[in-house]
Amino acid sequence: MPDSMMAQPKQSVLIVDDDPVQGQLIRNVCNRIGYTAVFAASYESAAAALTTHRFSHVTIDLALGERDGIELIRLITSLPEIPRVIVISGCEQRILNAAVRLAHAAGACDAVSIPKPIELSALRQALMVLPCDCRGARSAKQRKPDVITTDDLRAGFANGEIFAMFQPKILLSTGRLVGCEALARWDSPKFGMVSPDRFIPLVEQAGLIKPVTLLMLREAIALIQDLLPTVPDFSAAVNFSATLLADPTIPEDVESILVENSVSGRSMMIEITETTAMSDVAKAMDTLLRLRIKGFGISMDDFGTGYSSMSVLAQMPFCELKIDRTFIKDCLVDQDLWKVVTSAVAIARAYNMKAVAEGIEDLETLWALEAIGCHIGQGYAISKALPRSEFKQWSASWERRLREGLLQMPKRKQA
Repeated sequence: MPDSMMAQPKQSVLIVDDDPVQGQLIRNVCNRIGYTAVFAASYESAAAALTTHRFSHVTIDLALGERDGIELIRLITSLPEIPRVIVISGCEQRILNAAVRLAHAAGACDAVSIPKPIELSALRQALMVLPCDCRGARSAKQRKPDVITTDDLRAGFANGEIFAMFQPKILLSTGRLVGCEALARWDSPKFGMVSPDRFIPLVEQAGLIKPVTLLMLREAIALIQDLLPTVPDFSAAVNFSATLLADPTIPEDVESILVENSVSGRSMMIEITETTAMSDVAKAMDTLLRLRIKGFGISMDDFGTGYSSMSVLAQMPFCELKIDRTFIKDCLVDQDLWKVVTSAVAIARAYNMKAVAEGIEDLETLWALEAIGCHIGQGYAISKALPRSEFKQWSASWERRLREGLLQMPKRKQA
């Protein structure tokens, strides 16, 4: 009986390649592992196999003739259960990297690539890893969200449902705590925890961006007051929108709150994105310069994600550059992303700015960033965002573990 007609075990592999010799090579590896292999020489035959069988892995040659491997990736990521995608191709590495990124974005969360000629040990290793369950994230995306209105947002703000969480920032060379970022959160009795991506646009629409931002500022100041006795150079970052930068009264409003609480502008960092800065360059420049004169730090957030990052960087009075998490997340396994990260660190240093990496999820990435001279980091490898009530306790625990050598921080000290 042909293997394509056999009952499929859990670990079964669909091999999609227009070269039968390559297909046989992959089949041999599958057989040695104990997997059942099905060969498809075209998009059409692969699509037919995917409709009748369930596969744990699919190896895909990108160049399949008229209908290429990218089309097949799109088809695979539409399946109820997504197999592990292994992209195999003789194309240049940057094409392989881009194909894997596309697969990840489409829902194949654990897709990998292997260049031709195929290194059998790498193929075997890729096949031995079972697919992760991407269905939860995918079903969450597909689930129709509750409709939230500006009236809901206004009521939530009035009821104190919007509050700040704080994610720590450390000096990568020593591990020492140097600050945090204040992040707006909304915990609604009706809607549960509402994503900032959903409620921040509503804040703008409801005309509440200034009061919400000033709330974040006041909560950040309270945390600064908690931490300054033990962390003298501690600073808190608050995000500013384009609407705020266009408000000529905002520098005085912010300064008055700091004076009222006896906190220096040097303890505050204002974070803005490239899009925010470019919405009205003249007004943004006016506001940012006035804030810098008052001692505030200005950070360029999400560096590299827009089209005019370098133009904004050259024009605005930034003192900090934040490298976006989309570059940090996979920078150790994707050379193209690593080049962006190293270039961003070099640019920050050239402008005499602090380079900050956000989204650090493991110690290996932290060590690598410190080695290239990145100054500051934040992310789950250090800590998730914390309520103010927990931040001070976390800080004391972090300092104790650092002092006792219990944290695996880089050995090289800051020059």
